Amino acid sequence: MKVFVCFWVVLILLDSTSNYGLAKCPTRMGSVYTSEHFSVIARRGSVTKFPENTLPAFQEALAVDGANSLEVDLSMTKDGKVILWHDWDPDSPMALIRQKRGEAVEKYKPFGPPSGEPRWRKKVSELTLAEFRDHFGYQDKITHTRAKVEIPTLQDFMGWAASQDKLKLVLLKLKVPEDESRLAPVMLEEIRRIVGGMNPAPRFQVILLTPYKEVLNRVRKKFDEFLFSFDREIPPVGVVNYHGFTTVPSAMDLENSYASIGFPLAETIPENPTPDPWLVYKFILTLDFRIRDNYKKSTSNYIKIISWTFNDEKKMRCLINLGVDGIVTDNPKALRKIALDMGKILD
Repeated sequence: MKVFVCFWVVLILLDSTSNYGLAKCPTRMGSVYTSEHFSVIARRGSVTKFPENTLPAFQEALAVDGANSLEVDLSMTKDGKVILWHDWDPDSPMALIRQKRGEAVEKYKPFGPPSGEPRWRKKVSELTLAEFRDHFGYQDKITHTRAKVEIPTLQDFMGWAASQDKLKLVLLKLKVPEDESRLAPVMLEEIRRIVGGMNPAPRFQVILLTPYKEVLNRVRKKFDEFLFSFDREIPPVGVVNYHGFTTVPSAMDLENSYASIGFPLAETIPENPTPDPWLVYKFILTLDFRIRDNYKKSTSNYIKIISWTFNDEKKMRCLINLGVDGIVTDNPKALRKIALDMGKILD
């Protein structure tokens, strides 16, 4: 009964500061341990100006928008090339939404062959690099003009990133699906070849993320030179077991030094959901902070928590107040200003 009462007291406290757009957070519910260094992570680059996951978008994010870190989506072609592309399967529900109308903040949207062309409308893993580049790409959401930019490989990206002095952290999101987890070691071998072949070694930190524990279990021990994170995302509605969506316990079990927890995209949230997903997210995050703090007290190991994806300035300020170590955003310029105002070290 005491646990039940405490649960609802916390929920009421969070709800009183939520009200959807309002994002104030009581700092007493945050982490005891907060790092001075903070990661301003541009999601797929500067997507309001350039196609996502392309070198111009990443260059703009670092040089103009003030990011010090990048989030990159990785898929793998039939001939074993790791490419920067979000939608492994063009017919997945999210891929279809993105092809139809794109994401709200992005200037461009991905395109692929129409459904009447089954020869080329296939998963990334079923096409060679040349075939994929010939049939997939990006187009302006309004004019439908195709962007004259090549889908880069990880080799292209790492070659560019090696010369970026401002870059501190790269999150590589492995898009290999759970039912093709057998391909994860193949992808990691290619990543190992590319990253291991860099001379000098990259000055920035590389973290590999996946939402599938099966994928993590296949690669984390064999490729122990890399840092991994279990990439938790809360659903837009229907969360009953709050502890079931915490991300730090998975990081502890998998011996990861990073944990990431995502907020549902606006496109997936129904109108006037109950309870407010932001309220749910904050509560799950406070549970993660308690678990992380206790873990550090007992082991001296500190698990960094990354929140994604947030563009609202009040929410970003709230998350920093609570104690996250980095935020993935489409608005790195605003996040940088907030983090500096709050005394964080970025460079």
